[in-house]
Amino acid sequence: MSSVEFIAHIRASDGAEQRLVDHLKEVQALAEEIGQKIGLPHVTGLAGMLHDMGKFSHAFQEYIREAAANPENPPKRGSVDHSTAGGKFLLEHFHQGDPITFILTESVANAIFTHHGQLLDMVDVEGQSPFMKRWAADKDISFLQVEQRFLEYMYDLDYMQRYVQKAITELRIYFGNRLKNVKTASEATSIMQKLTSYLTMYVFSALIDADRRNSCDFEKSGGKLHYNSQELWSAFEQRLNNELVEKQRSALPNAITRLREQMSRTCLEKATLSTGIYTLSMPTGGGKTLASLRFALRHAQLHQKKRIIFIVPFTTIIEQNAQEIRDVLQAEDFVLEHHSNVIEESEPREDLSFEEYQTARKLNAAKDDWDIPIIFTTMVQFLETFYSGRSRSIRRLHNLANSILIFDEIQAVPIHCVSLFNEALNFLKNTCQTTSILCTATQPALQYVRHNIKIDGELMENLPSIVEAFQRTTLKPLLKDKGWSTEALYGFIQERLKTANNILVILNTKRAVKDLFEEFHNGDIEIVHLSTGMCPAHRKQKLKEMREKLRKQEKFVCISTQLIEAGVDISFDCVIRSLSGLDSIAQAAGRCNRHGEVALRDVYVINHAEESLSKLPTIKKGGECANYIMKDLQQDPTLFGGYLLSTASMTHYFKNFYQLFESKLNYPIPVLQTTIYELLFRVDTDWNKDYLKGQGRQNPLAILASFRTAFSHFEVIDAKTQGILVPYGEGEELITQLTSREPITDYSLFLKKAQQYSVNVFKHEFEALKQNNQLIVVHFGSLTIYAAKDAAYDEQYGISTQGEAQLTDFIV
Repeated sequence: MSSVEFIAHIRASDGAEQRLVDHLKEVQALAEEIGQKIGLPHVTGLAGMLHDMGKFSHAFQEYIREAAANPENPPKRGSVDHSTAGGKFLLEHFHQGDPITFILTESVANAIFTHHGQLLDMVDVEGQSPFMKRWAADKDISFLQVEQRFLEYMYDLDYMQRYVQKAITELRIYFGNRLKNVKTASEATSIMQKLTSYLTMYVFSALIDADRRNSCDFEKSGGKLHYNSQELWSAFEQRLNNELVEKQRSALPNAITRLREQMSRTCLEKATLSTGIYTLSMPTGGGKTLASLRFALRHAQLHQKKRIIFIVPFTTIIEQNAQEIRDVLQAEDFVLEHHSNVIEESEPREDLSFEEYQTARKLNAAKDDWDIPIIFTTMVQFLETFYSGRSRSIRRLHNLANSILIFDEIQAVPIHCVSLFNEALNFLKNTCQTTSILCTATQPALQYVRHNIKIDGELMENLPSIVEAFQRTTLKPLLKDKGWSTEALYGFIQERLKTANNILVILNTKRAVKDLFEEFHNGDIEIVHLSTGMCPAHRKQKLKEMREKLRKQEKFVCISTQLIEAGVDISFDCVIRSLSGLDSIAQAAGRCNRHGEVALRDVYVINHAEESLSKLPTIKKGGECANYIMKDLQQDPTLFGGYLLSTASMTHYFKNFYQLFESKLNYPIPVLQTTIYELLFRVDTDWNKDYLKGQGRQNPLAILASFRTAFSHFEVIDAKTQGILVPYGEGEELITQLTSREPITDYSLFLKKAQQYSVNVFKHEFEALKQNNQLIVVHFGSLTIYAAKDAAYDEQYGISTQGEAQLTDFIV
């Protein structure tokens, strides 16, 4: 056979064939481009050129032609292994010599072996090596034929040796730059292990994205968004400056307004700082979204950064901030929101028809790779990019390189992910030339934990004086020995309404919120209920109604879970917060007298007796830590500058808080008696030692990480959630479109709309909805979409697991 007869893909629309040699060389070029961002073009290029080497087999060529000829009855997908050959070739020829060469061949081979799945464990917790087993596979003569064809039609062995040597040289520089000032062997080993694990993830990301992009370009003849980032940043900065001038002109002429403008100007001045990790400790209501964007746009121009990514803990912040940025920058086509999990991804079924498979591919393609200038996403999506192991997530990893990451409300990093988060930021800064800005009014002490980050500076000057000048509230602890009942709290709110026109009440559980809401229901006070049980579009409508009430100075009470605390620009006369962490109390206070309408307003902290916090340990322990500080201040009012929410008080709080959860910071896996941190970054574990003493003597490995095991146990949220499309507003039309099997012509647009009309529910809620027959299940090939029936969604409460909801015209 000639090289022309070996093909990689057959286009479904017209039967056109993509030559295998073309695919391999094009993926190699794309992978080299991705690797160049961190100085490793030949390392990633090696993965690109070898990944589909196995398609040179007669078996694969027969398989792909049969699949195209018989779309209704194709051969079983994946029945011909085309992923082992490239990694095997690399290992057989080059896995020898010094540790750097071992690391190169192992990391690239792992990516090649698994580019249609998840990275393999190099060594698992049983002391076995799934990686070595994969290497040993395919010992029949077909491998020799594949190898011969690759060397004949692609590159000869001399070329490969020169290419591999260039990759080795790049890796020597990669490790050498990070080990320059290391003083001990143990520290060097630790750094090497971390760098090696992240190297493997980066190569995997580069290969997946290069392969998918080339395949997609062949199928769809392009479609990638093209833009000149420097020209874009300059235009955006001018539009932002115009907006800031208008805001300053229309704002209240008081001290708060002047302070906001000063802090924004400071962010602009600090944009000249070098790439690094910085804190931006602006008080709540300080305008950190636009101030951080001001820093980012100038910093991106000065340091040639490729994209700006806002990473937030809650989708409620995305909903508000992304639209604000689109409007300010006039950048509808250049701002991406990515936070939906309304579609559940599962392993492809064996019985897929060709049409179902193509539909599934279109839906998969609608999940973006983050190759766009400005992105709004969640902390969940960010951490999953590194640690979920799913190809769809890790594909985006390389696009974090040479970027600016703005973490909003950084104190919300999940406690069990703290060490993993810190190590990811260290890698992005030191290897990927990525600048990170940690934004919040309540800076966590991430630099004080064991596996910490090095903060390169604080963007705000004279921070204690800024915090003091920004005081707009008086914190009043009202903690009872036996706590507040719902009835007593209702009476207290009624009393406060005599002097306050509007009140915000924030409680820790949905149950407590609902009970208090029902306590008010028969009274003559207007009430608004907010909950994560409502879809984003529903919450937006509620917030819009509340802002109108505040503008008209109507009397009402809002009862909410903590979702209103962060990123929601709204201001109440009085706030009542159930006892929680000091950071949450500070965020709640930020919803009171937000714009300095008067000198001071009251924020009350109460302990709710009827909240069940047994499954919310961070809220419970955080409340205890906050209570200790409040008691200390009562005994000595001069402590922490005499202010509960001072910078000194917050640092003291987080040091104590992280100390209480020290055993949780590395993401423990109790069933394995280890942690994800150890699985990925440590070399002195029992199972590694077992391997080194046994199999490792005959089959030595430089990389010992348990990638697949670590990824299989990783969940950002302790209790996994499932997205459900709900029948609210346009959500009804989307559900009808799905159930009637109307064709979806634009999958990206469909998913974008679905984000606004979906609710994330916990496993027990999901099971209750299924048991009560309140779900509609729609299959798209390997993908599943869940939709709620009409009776499962309520205008007052949102999703109802009992299926007793009634969509009414209830007016708040």
